[in-house]
Amino acid sequence: MTTKQYLRFSPGQIFGVVASSTASIIPVKQNEGPTLKDNFFAVPACENVYIWNLRTKEKNVVLSGENSIVTCLVADSSQKNIAVGYADGMVRIFSIRDGECIVSFIGHKTAVSCLTFEDGGSNLASGGKDSEIVVWNVIDEAGLFRLKGHKGPISKCIFYQPRNCLISSSKDTYIKFWDLDTQHCFHTLVGCQYEILDMALIKGSRLIVGLNNQRLRAWNIFSDEDASVNTPLPKKLKTDEQELNSDVEQDEGLIGDEDEENSEFRCKTIELNDLPNTENKICAIVVDSTERLMGIHGSTKFLHLFKILKEDEIKKKLRKKKTKEAKRKSAGDEDDSGYDETSPTIEDEFRTLKPIQLTSKIDSFCISVNESDVAMITALLKNNTVVQYELDIKLKQNIAEVKKSISIPGHRSFVRTLNCCSNGYSVLSASDESVKIWRKGLNDEQKCTTTLPCEASLCSLFVPGNKHCIVGTKNGLLNIYDVDKRELVNSIESHDGFVKCICLSPDLRGVTSGGSDKEVKFWELITEDKYSVKQLSLAQRRTLQMPEEVLCLKYSPDGKKLAVALLDSTVQVLFSDSLKLAFSLYGHEFPVTCLDISYDSTLIITGSNDRTIRIWSMEFGSCNRRLKIASEKGLPNDKGITCLQFLPKTHLFFSGSKDHLVRQWDADNFQKIVTLKGHQNEITAMAASPDGTFIVTASKDRSIRTWEKTLEPLVLEEEQEIEAEEREKEIEDLPVIPGEVNKEVALSGMKTPQTIKTVDQLIEALELYKAETRELEKYRSEKKTAPSPLHPLFMAYNVTSPVEYMRKVVLKIKSSELEGTLMHLPFNFVLDFLNIMAEFADRGWETEFCEKCTTFLIRIHFGQISATRNFRSIIEKLQEKLFQQMYNIGEELGFAKVVTSLHQRTIEAREEVSMMSELIKKRKSKKKRIERPVVAFA
Repeated sequence: MTTKQYLRFSPGQIFGVVASSTASIIPVKQNEGPTLKDNFFAVPACENVYIWNLRTKEKNVVLSGENSIVTCLVADSSQKNIAVGYADGMVRIFSIRDGECIVSFIGHKTAVSCLTFEDGGSNLASGGKDSEIVVWNVIDEAGLFRLKGHKGPISKCIFYQPRNCLISSSKDTYIKFWDLDTQHCFHTLVGCQYEILDMALIKGSRLIVGLNNQRLRAWNIFSDEDASVNTPLPKKLKTDEQELNSDVEQDEGLIGDEDEENSEFRCKTIELNDLPNTENKICAIVVDSTERLMGIHGSTKFLHLFKILKEDEIKKKLRKKKTKEAKRKSAGDEDDSGYDETSPTIEDEFRTLKPIQLTSKIDSFCISVNESDVAMITALLKNNTVVQYELDIKLKQNIAEVKKSISIPGHRSFVRTLNCCSNGYSVLSASDESVKIWRKGLNDEQKCTTTLPCEASLCSLFVPGNKHCIVGTKNGLLNIYDVDKRELVNSIESHDGFVKCICLSPDLRGVTSGGSDKEVKFWELITEDKYSVKQLSLAQRRTLQMPEEVLCLKYSPDGKKLAVALLDSTVQVLFSDSLKLAFSLYGHEFPVTCLDISYDSTLIITGSNDRTIRIWSMEFGSCNRRLKIASEKGLPNDKGITCLQFLPKTHLFFSGSKDHLVRQWDADNFQKIVTLKGHQNEITAMAASPDGTFIVTASKDRSIRTWEKTLEPLVLEEEQEIEAEEREKEIEDLPVIPGEVNKEVALSGMKTPQTIKTVDQLIEALELYKAETRELEKYRSEKKTAPSPLHPLFMAYNVTSPVEYMRKVVLKIKSSELEGTLMHLPFNFVLDFLNIMAEFADRGWETEFCEKCTTFLIRIHFGQISATRNFRSIIEKLQEKLFQQMYNIGEELGFAKVVTSLHQRTIEAREEVSMMSELIKKRKSKKKRIERPVVAFA
């Protein structure tokens, strides 16, 4: 029995995406001079991160990810590195300069929902939808601890530097304060009845919180030292309407000022009931780095801005308010409105600016304000666009002006139809608002060369010659475009309803269209004179009335038959010359959404929303096989087939479905070959190149992807085994740690395939170490036999002894995977590993590494180690050696710290002396300049 050989299709170019609506846009800096630092922005793009240059409108760097979508972004304080969170729980840190991944962390079971760098520090906090927070050390490339306590997805984390604590908010309506020294929650803010979606810290002590409604809340944070000083809380003026709202809130238990007044953290609520069009939701709060401007946005097109006033501006505003109050009292109005002259209200610290109305709903935005109070607001819109506005916040009549935007490299809505030209050099994509032509440029990157306006596109094709294209629309029009001239040549009213499908006739001299008006129309390509210019047009030759709406149609390559899919879940196969019925295809539970016919006109494939693909014979209409889409873990249950495409000159075909996957099938053997993963949403369109070297697919994630045929052979049995392992693989919970009593804190890392691979490599190295050590001892004891030759691995690692080999092996383990590797190391290898650590301690090698590994292994295997006698001598030896070495290291560090502090004091003293000498010189010069009075004597 011969096995059929297949060639693998690998992922190719990804284009059509400006930015995805899955994470926030953030500003970054590039080493191209200070004048260009405000032009670079990092945005999510499916599984990748693009860094766009808004000045040149080109991608500067691409941070490549894997098959999981990007969910959050954050840059460190130096803006040299960027941390990226993914939907599979992975956190990767990239270098912005070269786009390489520095370190990878995995500590969440579900998607990473927020990331926060510590200002000027080395810690990174990641919050996930699994309601857990993990704190990582970026320099050591290791996880520090896991914080458990929230009951909902984490929405935001903020490092609070004065107290060395972490503030976290969650959709469980709670805000928690975590002490990073003791690693426990020491305070929880309660009272919110709505989900907390975002928060921001202003002026180091004011916490602004956005809820899942129109209101903002604010807390004033005081430390123990500040609480000892009677710092008055800002008092708020209340109108009648606000008093009513506050009374309602007190009845609902939202405000607890009396309970929190004597506590460490005091609460004061801000009510912003005048925000228009937020649709009961505040999605994000953004404050610029200088704390001069605050912006919020909801689920609408409006961006609301608030100017954060300085102290002198607040005093000026209070003086105006005081003058106005005095005039009112002098006029005889004795009505007491509750005005307090002693302290400003919390509303006096902000000034509401005119909201900005954008062209589409806002997904995220960032703000930067320069010294001249000119704000640059860069927004990522949900229609695949990045736009930048300029706003002068000094002016009262401030109007934001659009300065830069990036929109050409993508569609505003998802692509509904794809088509390849006859030579395969151009790809046509059409959506609800435009038609775009893509061609390969430098570095084989697909670039948009032509954009043609077109409303509500549904189907398309290239006219023979590739100089024109025809697009069918929801308006019943067939639009003919000249690709080279980039203009609409003709628009023909073809159907009363939607133009659902269009295809070329077998003789390439006409087209056939089907619509929702239950008609199939046959058109001939003609040339007509229009304004003394010859232009392409269509002339209707025949019309066929169908019993139901036409969904899709296709000619057989031999030109003898025409297959028409109808709304009644049937496919009627007609003779193309007489249009008489040859046979009907029954069997699908739902209407057929796509079909295709093989190159030799022997097979027809149909796909439907009933999650099945049927392979039929074109000779008698019999069903050869029914293919059922298997369930995939973590993907939508609705797996309706959306597109089918035969590979030219073969019986292999591809299918796209609503479960985000592209599958390759063999229509002869009736089996699936491979599953292509990459899209993050429903597949909407598919096309194959005429030579079969690649296929192109489009999805609702706005991306268009190419899958290129390679020369690498594909073994079907191996692919089936890999897919079976992936279906069976489940994320395991973290193991129970003996002696762990605090449920709020746990280990940071999780078991990953890379961890398992590292454990296997370590076990192989330990076995080789033991075998080579026995051979070495045998040689030393006999002293007669010649030494055995070096093991090939020793030669590869350039070592001569087993101990040196183990040193090279263990140091290759990444810091981020060290704890996970030791955790999953079988207990029967723990003694061997500790023996190696003892050898390292005797030689004085890697003292800190040995201490870290030893304490971790003793902690997680404490019960078994204490009950086993074989470990006692090793533990005592390690305790003696490592304790002395760590003591010496501590002394060296202490001495270095004392020396550096003395140097710092000496430098400060010199600076003080120089400052005093400068002051003395200035005073002497002033005395010399003073003119002495002239005394006149009579």
